Amino acid sequence: MAAWLDLVNEGGAWTLVDTGRLEELVQGLPSPKRQCPCLVYFAGSSNRLKALRALNPHNNVTRKGPVGFIRLHLSGRTGHIESPVLFAESSLYLEKSQGDSRWSKHHSTHRHRRYAISDATNACSPVKLHQEVKAQLVLPWTQILCLFIDSQSDLQSARNLLQQPRRQLAIGGQPVSTTMRIVIVLTKQDDSHPTSARQFTDFEVFAETGETVVLDLRSRCGLSDTAAFEPLRTLIVEQLSAIRDQQESTGRRISASHLGAFWKSYIQSYKRCLNAPRFDLLTEARRGYPDDESMGRFLREGAHAVMSAGRSEEEMQIFVASAILMHAYPQKCTVRSQSRFSPPIVFAAWYEKHCAEISQNGATRSLSDSIGSHFNQQFLQLGANKTSATARKDFLRRYFRRWGGLYSTTTCMVCLCRPPEHMMPCKHALCDTCVVIFGKSSPRGEYHWDLTECPVCGEPFLVSIRQLPPTKHPVILSLDGGGVRGLIQLGLLRALEKRIGLPIASLPDLCLGTSVGALTAIDIFLNHSSVEHCAQAFPDLARKIFHASPVPVPRFVRWLASAFNVIPSSLYDSQSLAQTLKEAVPADRRIFDVTTASPAGCRVAVVASRTSDGKACVLANYRGTGQRRADAAYEFLMPNRDKENPYLSDIAECSVAAPFYFQPRRLPGFGPFQDGGVRANNPLAIAWRESGVIWPRAKRHDLLLSIGTGFTTLDSAHRSRHTTWEGALPRLFRATMSSPSMDGPQGFSEALNYLPHWSKPDVLRLDQLIPGPLPELDDTSALQELSEMEYRVPGELVRTVLASAMFFFEFDVTPVPGEIGFYCEGSILCSRPGAGEILARVLVEIPGAKFQIGQNHSLGDVDPKDRCEPCGYYRKRVAFHVASLEECFTINIANGVCCEKIGGFPKCAQEFLEAQQAFAHFGRADHQTPPWPPVRHCYCACEAKRTIRFVEPASRQKRRRL
Repeated sequence: MAAWLDLVNEGGAWTLVDTGRLEELVQGLPSPKRQCPCLVYFAGSSNRLKALRALNPHNNVTRKGPVGFIRLHLSGRTGHIESPVLFAESSLYLEKSQGDSRWSKHHSTHRHRRYAISDATNACSPVKLHQEVKAQLVLPWTQILCLFIDSQSDLQSARNLLQQPRRQLAIGGQPVSTTMRIVIVLTKQDDSHPTSARQFTDFEVFAETGETVVLDLRSRCGLSDTAAFEPLRTLIVEQLSAIRDQQESTGRRISASHLGAFWKSYIQSYKRCLNAPRFDLLTEARRGYPDDESMGRFLREGAHAVMSAGRSEEEMQIFVASAILMHAYPQKCTVRSQSRFSPPIVFAAWYEKHCAEISQNGATRSLSDSIGSHFNQQFLQLGANKTSATARKDFLRRYFRRWGGLYSTTTCMVCLCRPPEHMMPCKHALCDTCVVIFGKSSPRGEYHWDLTECPVCGEPFLVSIRQLPPTKHPVILSLDGGGVRGLIQLGLLRALEKRIGLPIASLPDLCLGTSVGALTAIDIFLNHSSVEHCAQAFPDLARKIFHASPVPVPRFVRWLASAFNVIPSSLYDSQSLAQTLKEAVPADRRIFDVTTASPAGCRVAVVASRTSDGKACVLANYRGTGQRRADAAYEFLMPNRDKENPYLSDIAECSVAAPFYFQPRRLPGFGPFQDGGVRANNPLAIAWRESGVIWPRAKRHDLLLSIGTGFTTLDSAHRSRHTTWEGALPRLFRATMSSPSMDGPQGFSEALNYLPHWSKPDVLRLDQLIPGPLPELDDTSALQELSEMEYRVPGELVRTVLASAMFFFEFDVTPVPGEIGFYCEGSILCSRPGAGEILARVLVEIPGAKFQIGQNHSLGDVDPKDRCEPCGYYRKRVAFHVASLEECFTINIANGVCCEKIGGFPKCAQEFLEAQQAFAHFGRADHQTPPWPPVRHCYCACEAKRTIRFVEPASRQKRRRL
C-alpha cells in the first residue's frame, strides 16, 4: 500500500489521515541520517501513472488496495545513493479512492495519525479542500512539480492548485525561497488540448525560480512508455542536480531522518487557514532545548573575565565564538554534512542578540558581526573527528596554558550558557550539561557520571557526579533548627538510615537546613560524615558551643544587655563558637567548593537571616538554571567573586547565631547575618521553591521530607500562672516563638497551605514526641536524656522512601498503537547505588512486593534476580497498555496490603518520551547521541573483541514492493 495522505468525512466533519508512509520509507533507507531525499510530485491525468512506471520499472505503483488521495513511492534506482528520490502522485480531481484508508487492515494502520481539520464541514467543497491540503502540506516540501495536462479542464485545475496559498517555510525567521520547479508534461494529441506553450506562461508566477518548463511528449505517443518518457527522466535528473547544488551552497539540505521529524511536526501544526504561520525549521530543530534567556549575561561575564585578564578584544571574540559553536552544533557536523543549517543563519537567529549584550560602550553591531565571523570560520574547521565540543576543549586548553585563569562562581566558563553547579578539584566550575558532555557514564549507577580530567586545564582527577534522572522527580530533605534538640533530628535520621539500609547522604537530591539543621546538612552532605558519627559527636559539640562564661554574670542581665545593645555581649562567647565550628568543619572549605562526598550530586543549602531586615537568605553549593521570582520571601545569595565565596565555618556560624545567644556573623560582600531560625526555622517552603529553580522541568517532587527537632503536647499556659506571664512582653514573646517562622511544626502546617493540592500527599513530616516541656536551645543538661531516647520511624514513611526515592521508569521503545490503545515496553531502574541492599529492604518492608500499574495489573515481582550479580546493575523489564499517550498512569510497588508509587509518577507516556528526548533528531544540548530506542546493558566489563571491517557490497537492482 502506497497511501500517504487521505481525507475522511465522518459525521459531516473532515479528518486528515497521515498513514505514516513517509516514516516507513525513511526507516527503510540504508542510511537515513546521511541520505538527503528529494520530493517529486506527479499530478494530473492518468498518464502520470505510465510515467511513474516508466521511471520506476520495479515499483508496483498500481498495486490494488486502499490508496487515499495522495500516494508516495521511493525510486528503487536511487534508494541506496546519497540523494534518493521520493515520488508523490495524485489526480487533480476528486478520486474514488478518497477515504478508503479506513478500510486498511489493522496490522497496517499502526502508523496512522488522524487530525481533525478545523472549520472543514460539509459546507466546504471537497475539491477546494483537496486543493488546499495539497498546496499547504505537499507543495512546500516539493522540489519538482510535474503537471500532466491532457485537456483544458486539467489546465484549469492545475491553475487552481497553484493559486492556493502555500504555507511558507522559514529558517531562523527568514523565509525560505523554495526550490520547486514546475514541469508541464503534454502527452495526449487532442484538438481540445492546448497546442502552444504560450498558454503556460502564467505558470511562471507560481514557480519560485520564475521558470516553467514545458515538455511536449505528444510526438512520442507511438513509443514504449520507457522510451516515451525518457526525456522526462533526463529533465528530472538535470533539475534535481541543480536543486541539490543550490541547497548545498545555501546549507539547506535535509537528511531523511530530519525530513521525517519535520514532517511529523509540520502536519501536527497544520491548520486550515489562508494565513498559516510560517513553519520555522530552526525553531523546530531547537524544540526541547533549555531556555537561554540568560545567555547574554553569561556571555558578558565570560567576555569580561577574558578582557580583565589583559587579553585583546579579538581573543575575547574567539573565546565567545568557540562557546557558541559548541551550543549551536551538538551533533557531529562538518562543512559537507548532509543536514545542517548555514552558520550565518544560525548565528543571526539565535546568538546575535545575546552577543549584543556583551558590549557596554554601544558598539553592539560591530561586536556581533566580529563574533559571527569567527563563528563561521570555526565551523569550517569542524571535521569527522573534530566535533564542536572537542574544538571548544582544545581552545580552552590552549588558552589556559598561555594565560591561565577562567575561574568563576557564577558562570560555567566552558559553555558560557549556564551557571556552574559543580566545583572541580582544580577550582574550575562546570554546569550539569558540561559534566555530561565531557564526562563518561559511571558504573556506580544510573545517571552517574565520572569526570577524569578538567576540560579547561586538563588536570587529572576522578570526580563522580549523580544527576537526577530526567523521568524522575527530586527527593527533598528539610531540616529544622532547634539548638541542642538537633540530637533528636540525628536520632530520627539514624533510625531512618537503619530502616532503608542506605546512607542518608545518598537519599535526597536537595537538602536545606536551618540553624542546627544547617550543621547537620553540612556535616553529612558536604563533609561526608556518617549519621552515627554525627550523633556521637553532637553532645561534645553542643557543650563546647554553649559553654558558660567564666565570669558569673546573671543571665537576665546578659539578656537585657544583648536586647538593647547596651554592650556588645551575648549569653555565650561568639569567639568560642567560631573556633569550635572551625574545628568541626575544615577551615579551608567554602560553600561552593569541590565536595568530598562520593558521588557528588546532592544540592545543599543553608538558611540564615539578615540582621538589617530579618529576611531569610540562602547560601548554597549550587546555582540553579531556573529563574527565581523577584518577589520571593527569601533571597538567594550568589557570590560574584571567589573572595565572596564564604567559608563553610562562617556560614555555619551565621546559621546558628541566634539573637541573645551569640553575636551576628559578618560575611564579606554580604553583611551581618544571624540564626535563620528567626525567619524560617522550618525551611520546607524555601526547599520547595528552590527545587523548582534547580529542576524547572521536574514540575513536582517525589518526596518532600521535613524532619523536626521534637515537639510536645503540653499546653504552654500551665507553665506559669503568675500574673506577669500575661503581660504584653510575655504575650508578644510567646506569639513570636509559636509563629510559623520560629516554630517548626507550625511552619510545616503553614507551608502546606501554600503548596499545590496535588503535591501535598508527597509531603511528609518526621518528628519525635517529647514527654514534658521541650528543652531550651542551650539546655546541655538534656543531652544525656535525648541521647538515650528510642527513635522510631513509621513504616509508611519507610515504604514511601524505598519506592519513590529508589526506583524510576523509562521507555525502551516508542509506544505502538494497537487495538486497545498503545502497547508500551520499558524498564524499571534503580536510581541509587546498592540495588541489592535496596531490593532486600523492599522485600522486608513490603513482603511479597510486586510492581503493578493501576489497581490490579501486575508487572511482575520485585525480584533480586533482575539484578546482575557481578556489577549490581538492576533492570526490570515491563510491558503494559495505555489508552492514549496523554493518559496519566502510575507504577506502584504493592503487595495487597500497601501500595507505594515509584519515582516520577503520575505521568503520561508523552511526558516520558519528551523527558527522554525520544524525538531529539537534531541533537541534544548535552551532546549525547544515544540511539532510539535506547541500548541498555549492565556495567560488567566485556572482553575486548577483534575489530571486523565490513565492505559494503555494490548496489544491485532489486525489486521493491512499495
